[in-house]
Amino acid sequence: MQSSPNPPQSQFPQAAQNPFASAEAQAELKKQELIQAYNTVGSSFYSIAAFSLINSIINYFQGGIYFPVGLGITQLIDALASLFQQEAPEAGAIFLAFNAGLNLVILVIVALFGFFIKKQIKWLIPVGVVLYLLDGLLVLMFRDYLGAGFHGYFLYRIWLNWQTIRSLAKTTAVPSAIEPM
Repeated sequence: MQSSPNPPQSQFPQAAQNPFASAEAQAELKKQELIQAYNTVGSSFYSIAAFSLINSIINYFQGGIYFPVGLGITQLIDALASLFQQEAPEAGAIFLAFNAGLNLVILVIVALFGFFIKKQIKWLIPVGVVLYLLDGLLVLMFRDYLGAGFHGYFLYRIWLNWQTIRSLAKTTAVPSAIEPM
């Protein structure tokens, strides 16, 4: 088997590797790479929230499928609400409302993580990673290996972008949404 003559390329343009680019052009490429990394991480959290919402809707209609990227905690809440509805059908509406409200709060928090990460609030990334890792451990505890694998993949992709953000944030001045300009 022959190896490829072209080395693998990063998903971002490499400003520092072009010796012919002006300092301003290199700074602009680094800035764009940093913005792209933040946007990618923020979009990951949006995806997690969206797939969790879809999973809850599927569960409400008693569908037999789910998206493994979604949150395990919302699936656990859905399962408990369904179990309580079966045990006490007269209070089914209360359990449904509690389930919907709790899931909505969780999904809004995850979506807000995505929103504020896209606004370049850097400290939310490790907090979100720890929370999603704990959720992945919950998924693993229920022996959902496919879900745990997808959690691991998303965490890996977030970590790669986090490394890019950490390295470029030292050299690139891009104002954050909460930092003074």
